[in-house]
Amino acid sequence: MSREEDDAVALVRVYCGLASADPADRPASTGSALTSAVVDDAGRLLHVCEISDDPAGYAQLVALLVERSGGPSGAAIAADSDDHTVTSLLSAAGRPLAIADDDSVDDFAERFADDDSLEEMQSPPAERRAVGLARALQAGALSAVTLPAPRDLANYKQVLAAHAALANGRHSAAVALREVLRELYPAALRAYPDPAGPVSLAVLDALPEPGMLGGTVARGREVAVAADPVAAHLVAEGVARADQINDAITALRVAISETPRRATVNRVLTSAVAETVRQAVASVRACDAACEALVGALSARVTTPAPVPGRRAAARRSEQVGELAGLTGTTATGLRTIRPAEPEPVGRRSRPEPRTGGAAPLPPRPLGPPPAVPPVC
Repeated sequence: MSREEDDAVALVRVYCGLASADPADRPASTGSALTSAVVDDAGRLLHVCEISDDPAGYAQLVALLVERSGGPSGAAIAADSDDHTVTSLLSAAGRPLAIADDDSVDDFAERFADDDSLEEMQSPPAERRAVGLARALQAGALSAVTLPAPRDLANYKQVLAAHAALANGRHSAAVALREVLRELYPAALRAYPDPAGPVSLAVLDALPEPGMLGGTVARGREVAVAADPVAAHLVAEGVARADQINDAITALRVAISETPRRATVNRVLTSAVAETVRQAVASVRACDAACEALVGALSARVTTPAPVPGRRAAARRSEQVGELAGLTGTTATGLRTIRPAEPEPVGRRSRPEPRTGGAAPLPPRPLGPPPAVPPVC
């Protein structure tokens, strides 16, 4: 399934579907995960990805909804279960949410599937269910409402509200960075479709002015020497792998050579341009750091519930139990549980009463005839 059908990010009303991945298709070490799908008012698929079922996955989903709709509160969300950490955090944050059962989720996946899209028809079942839930919201088959906050998350409303404010602020800072680069550093937009990504931010912070990588062919050796320490420094800081950093710097160098330098940005404004780009990058990074602090606090206090098996997993487990029962009937006949030995009774009060042969006790017989009533004279 296409992860993104349109590169342009349009701020429209969007609908999100969350489907849990089949535990049988994932190794146990990876933990539980959810597949999220976002569609617009026309039902067109905008984005689909997999998120972890923890506070970090919740933060990733909120950032995606802010990027697509301008704010997480403007997006209706449908999920196939309310037992997930992400759905619990959404309810605690006051987001409109709809919960569908397994039969409805399967029906939506078939009813709202795009038969003309070969990629969508060949996508994994979890992605088809997520897209079906999102399009069910868009078509009005589901209605998202504000659900009561879970009792154990009621004290985190302020934290979630602060995180939502930071997510909106981060989006605004990313938009401001893009506009600054458009006017002062257009080669950066040509090199990086998303200049607010972690690698792009690190490279722009280290090389905030095109003159640091620009130069004539005769100075190509000097440029290469200047780029190597920058790449080594970013790798040492753990920003990304060495090949990713080198590819990002190479893309920026090529974009600078192919982008004509604007006459208004002369040598006098070089230092001002570099400082402006650095501060714009710092504003995005500040929001990221604040969001990470809140997500870390939530991760330390919110426990991820054990995955509750749905109808599909329960049916599969019953089949496995049936197979084991069949094997037990042929290979383990005659086995029975051993009752632990009880201590011997000590004293008269501890002795058991004598038992009859198993029948109910007989009623007592009268010793003689009942007394006769004397006649009345």
